[in-house]
Amino acid sequence: MSPSTDSDAPRRDADPLFGVVAGAYLALLCVPPVLLVVTRLVTGSPGTLYGTALVTFAAVTGAGWLGIARWDGLAVRLGRTAVRWLPAVVPVGYALGGFASLGQTGVVGVLAFFFGLVAMLFGFALGVMARTRYADAVTADATTDCDFTAGWPERARRRLLVVAGSLVTVTAVGFVAGLLTDRFWLQLTSQALFPVGLVLVTGSEERTYTVSEAGLEHRLPVARRLFPWSTFDGYTRTEDALVLHRSWRVDTRIALADLADPDAVDAAFARYLG
Repeated sequence: MSPSTDSDAPRRDADPLFGVVAGAYLALLCVPPVLLVVTRLVTGSPGTLYGTALVTFAAVTGAGWLGIARWDGLAVRLGRTAVRWLPAVVPVGYALGGFASLGQTGVVGVLAFFFGLVAMLFGFALGVMARTRYADAVTADATTDCDFTAGWPERARRRLLVVAGSLVTVTAVGFVAGLLTDRFWLQLTSQALFPVGLVLVTGSEERTYTVSEAGLEHRLPVARRLFPWSTFDGYTRTEDALVLHRSWRVDTRIALADLADPDAVDAAFARYLG
């Protein structure tokens, strides 16, 4: 027998990208507290702080990468529930805390604010990556009924553009009003409306769908999202679209004009939602 045991060892490094992003996310959150300790207990020398930041970022990124690599199936389990968005939410409070502490922490508070904002982006990326890996795992052995590429019908898309434009206008007015009146909370809350409008518009754009026993899958160039059939309350066919209904959320609309065979897609939906 060959002395090699490679076949018996689990492949812990099969998803290095997720591990690196997770490690960098943790590093962004760890650097400011470490610098705060150094400034209070050791020195506030810019050179020392810079070196400490680099070493801390590299060490935490590497440790996080190795830790995630040893945690089998973490991305899939994270992508199964809404908890996947928690890494994007936590840094919001972190950044606000850094901004509020500028008077006491100085440059460390500035770093905490900006590192928190960057960590928010990394956390969002982790959520998207986890959701994609969950979709990959669930649909790996599922039987596919049909594939098609479609967007929303033109009339519905125009209505969404009006709503999104209104949100952008409110965002701009709120930001300027907050800037002129020196009200940071108004600037922050008004800007929160911008991504809502962005999501509404992008959600109506053309994308590729896969219908299978696992659910309805949305495919984007770098991401995948799976909606189990239990997500929908049913569907209807209108004169210009197939509309999949969801409680408390925007319905999914598929323009009939974009489908090569609308009846085949209708039949596939009826199989699971009829």
